[in-house]
Amino acid sequence: MQSRWTRLLPIMMVTFIIAFMDRTNISFAIPTMGADLHLDATALGFASGVLFLGYGVSQPLGGWIADRGYGRALIATLMILWGLSEIALGFIETPTQLAAVRFALGFFEGGIFPTMLLFVRTWFAPSERARANGIWQLAYPLAAMVNGPIAGLVLERASWRTLFIVEGIFPIVWAAVWLWGVAASPQTARWLSPPDRAAVLARLSSEPELPAAGAASGIRGQITRRPVLLFTIAVFFWNIGFLGFIIWLPSVLHQDTTLSPAAIGWLSALPFAVAIIAMQFLTRWSDRTRDRRTYAAVPILVCGGALVVAALTFATNSLVANMALLTLAGAMLYGSQPVLWSIPGDILPRQVAGAITGIMNGVGVLGGFVGPFLVGYVRTLSNSFSLGLATLGACLLLAGALVASIYEVSPRRRIAVTTDRTVSHGPVKQAR
Repeated sequence: MQSRWTRLLPIMMVTFIIAFMDRTNISFAIPTMGADLHLDATALGFASGVLFLGYGVSQPLGGWIADRGYGRALIATLMILWGLSEIALGFIETPTQLAAVRFALGFFEGGIFPTMLLFVRTWFAPSERARANGIWQLAYPLAAMVNGPIAGLVLERASWRTLFIVEGIFPIVWAAVWLWGVAASPQTARWLSPPDRAAVLARLSSEPELPAAGAASGIRGQITRRPVLLFTIAVFFWNIGFLGFIIWLPSVLHQDTTLSPAAIGWLSALPFAVAIIAMQFLTRWSDRTRDRRTYAAVPILVCGGALVVAALTFATNSLVANMALLTLAGAMLYGSQPVLWSIPGDILPRQVAGAITGIMNGVGVLGGFVGPFLVGYVRTLSNSFSLGLATLGACLLLAGALVASIYEVSPRRRIAVTTDRTVSHGPVKQAR
């Protein structure tokens, strides 16, 4: 039964590390690529963010395919396609080619996220899901940690073109490992022994799925429910902050002209190293209390506040003070993510979870386009990153407030309502 944790989740994690590196390594290529292709900050921001337009378009389709049991084959196919797209970035010559290939890269990566969330829901009981999401979503801080040093080493020895080509090979090779090590459900996992399969199924049946509000409605009925709408809008603003932070962090540090590319790479990794620690505490507390809302909203609000303070003081702060603020912001931003994405498991019915999650994240990742473009645009206007950091902070404060306003019957309270039809501790706020 432990193979769920020791085999399935690590393979999922490495898959997403590769995906995240391939979508964000442009942040390290920007300083030299921009000069080679004669792009200003606005154009670079657009090229960085256009990936997420493709990502958003393909999310619902990927979730819909995963709902029908084809998630394993889907991700293997997408890895090969996005690897080829990443390699193609090493051969671009014009801004138009850059934007087109980045869009294609996003389109081929889009089906991964809802499929992975569906895998967690299929393999793990409700009280395990924040921790399970926390393990495979370690991909975010780990990718940010390893991407900086790898990119710095490559760029010190070769060009930005080599960076894209080298990192494009990774997913093509890893697709074989994915097919070997992953199964869409316990019933289809050939690597599970009969006793282990029975133990996993018994664990899942010990915490049966409780019907979400509006479970009888289809996709159209679900996307109009208040908690689903609030979550979708929150994820949109969260992604503005999330991708704006990761894409432009190296360039913010690049303002210190005393730092080498390798030093910038290592400093860029620091917020994400701390995020790994924060993530473990937040996911464990969330699973223990089954409170997703608080343990997602509070860290997001802290992150937004830290970025606003950084924006107001960045020009006069020392490098140590700026890194402290950026590290706090990055740790809370990344640490909140697995808890945030455990919320759909509590508010969505199983039969449409993949498709609805794809729609929610598809809309949400449009913020991944807005964030990098917005920071680049205000940088062009103000010749400073301070206004960009303030904008990202404001978006995250709004995202945190929206998450805090998502009221759904807690799993424990829902059990009481289901079995007794009465609640002795006050009224229940039922999501509609």
